[in-house]
Amino acid sequence: MNIRHRCAKPAFTLIELLVVIAIIAILAGLLLPALGQAKSKAKRTIDVNQLAQFGKGASAYANDNDSKYPWQVKVSAGGTLMLAGDPANPFQSAQDPGYSEWVDNFRALSNELVTPKILVCPEDRTKIIAEDWSFITGAENVSYFVGLTAEQPKPTTILSGDGNVIGGGGGLDPSWNQAAGSSIDAEWDVTLHKQHGHIVLADGSVQYTSTPQLREQISTILALGITNVVISKPQGF
Repeated sequence: MNIRHRCAKPAFTLIELLVVIAIIAILAGLLLPALGQAKSKAKRTIDVNQLAQFGKGASAYANDNDSKYPWQVKVSAGGTLMLAGDPANPFQSAQDPGYSEWVDNFRALSNELVTPKILVCPEDRTKIIAEDWSFITGAENVSYFVGLTAEQPKPTTILSGDGNVIGGGGGLDPSWNQAAGSSIDAEWDVTLHKQHGHIVLADGSVQYTSTPQLREQISTILALGITNVVISKPQGF
């Protein structure tokens, strides 16, 4: 009679299993932050590329319009600026200039930008990516501000950037002037890029800045002799 000996199969002991679980937990703890940083960096790269496209489109427009951007060109000339007393803008006061629908500042560049998809920062969860220029609104489909006082001949002026800027008197059109001196209160809030933000300059370069760097950039612009630095944040229907 043959007696068959069964070999015992190796198995983890409880201690070994706990050690394996602990090692996996440690590795996950090390890898997850790295993956999060990589994902955040990838989104910043997309943001940079989108703002760079906007910079190129705005520059192309300015090249054809006496170095002026859409918000500096009258509506009657193909821009978005409505001057005081313009019949097309009956609600505007006699003292201050006004604008057509805010999002037209971007829509005026539709030939250069091709798609409105690039107007939403990949980290901005409050916005909806639009497919068609005809139906975009500033409040819903645009993440970026426009630099109302940008000047193409002055390459360090701010053309656009992430809309999470606060300070400058508050509101949707913050501004900083020479009287502020070293007390510029511009700040990136917490909603995007961990209290950082991108700005695109009139020369087309895109910079990733902290709050101190943003303030320094505004100070540099004011030092050029420009009276005010004014930006206009996403707004409208």
